[in-house]
Amino acid sequence: MKKLFLLISLLIVGANVFAQATAKQEIEQQIVQWHDGLVKGDLNGLMAQYASDAVFFPTFINAARTADERKAFLQTLINKKPSATLNNDQRVRLFNDVATCSGTWIFDVNNADGVREKKPVRYLFVFEKRGGKWLIIEQHVSAFPEKK
Repeated sequence: MKKLFLLISLLIVGANVFAQATAKQEIEQQIVQWHDGLVKGDLNGLMAQYASDAVFFPTFINAARTADERKAFLQTLINKKPSATLNNDQRVRLFNDVATCSGTWIFDVNNADGVREKKPVRYLFVFEKRGGKWLIIEQHVSAFPEKK
């Protein structure tokens, strides 16, 4: 009986570790998909990654609390023809059906004069698993205030 209990316990622990590893990979993939949506100009694909009640705190505006405000900001960003390089500091943390992902990027965008400009930014995404899908419920992206 003890062996059966031990075996069941090990299976439960193993399944939990596997589920966390899979969820971490799903979150990491969401970040890649978000970036790819910006680069490809896929506004609808980007919007589909957000929960309907998501809040986005980007640089240059106070907040994008509604779908229309998120859409307008993302379109402005897409118009700058962005690409980004993820630094090796990404951190994913899991809390059951909520996950956070934070780190830094170097964004390469067209500035107001149309000249390419590299901007270091930091980000924090908060995801919630709803209906089997990880959706962005909170997001903060901002340029570093320090001058290098």
